[in-house]
Amino acid sequence: MDSYAGRKVLLVGGSEGIGRATAVELARRGADVLIAARRPGPLAETLERMKAVAPSAGQRLASLPLDVTDRASVKAAVDPVLGTLAGLDVLILAVGAALPGYVDELADEAYDAMLAINYLGHVHVARAFLPHMLAQGRGDVCFLSSMLGFAAMPGWSAYAASKYAIAGFAEALALELAPRGVRVSVFFPGTTDTPGLVLENRAKPAAVWAMESGSSFNKIRQPEEVARSLLGAVERGRLHNFPGIDVWFVWFMTRRFPALSRWLASREWAAARAKTTDKGV
Repeated sequence: MDSYAGRKVLLVGGSEGIGRATAVELARRGADVLIAARRPGPLAETLERMKAVAPSAGQRLASLPLDVTDRASVKAAVDPVLGTLAGLDVLILAVGAALPGYVDELADEAYDAMLAINYLGHVHVARAFLPHMLAQGRGDVCFLSSMLGFAAMPGWSAYAASKYAIAGFAEALALELAPRGVRVSVFFPGTTDTPGLVLENRAKPAAVWAMESGSSFNKIRQPEEVARSLLGAVERGRLHNFPGIDVWFVWFMTRRFPALSRWLASREWAAARAKTTDKGV
């Protein structure tokens, strides 16, 4: 039997991309899953895909429109979620948005939005549902950060800062909650072929995409592959998790050889700028 069969999972950010792929994979493995995100339409589509692959007609599969930036709404969702799932074993936080751009060109609101969605959105949900896990003395919480949450790149100052914040929050919680039975993990995906990538590329400076897509240490993955890796990470319960050796290697280099990593990144940035008319200045 799959280890997720019968487990009660809340997945926030399940309307598309990695979140949708993870929700479908959880349903396929027999979990009871409630997905939450802002847009009812994509949520409904994800839910239909989940029902189509679920091995049991008795699985609890549901969706809930939720804006994670609204703390009061998040708190109000706790009882409906716990009632629908009849409890909670796993909380996966995959909500996020990306606003690329150079520091002198991004609007002030971009920095506010990245912190509100990518960081505080995770904080609001985790703080709302952790009392239930602490009361039962067990649970798993997984935060999705990003490769840019430990290795920032040009053009990503607002986004990277918010993803670094998630990693820091997760590390603090991992130490704090381990003695109380709750495991915390953080997952660092690299570039993933999702609708979000298409959308962000419309506003992304050419040199930024040249560096991102041309790097030998950043394979572009499909969301289904990332979802399987993510669920494996939750099962293992380790703090830091990566979708592949390429992302792990960048993490290893930034931790062990930070000066060399910055030098290599500056070389890649120079090469990317040379390939495009956008010089990033």
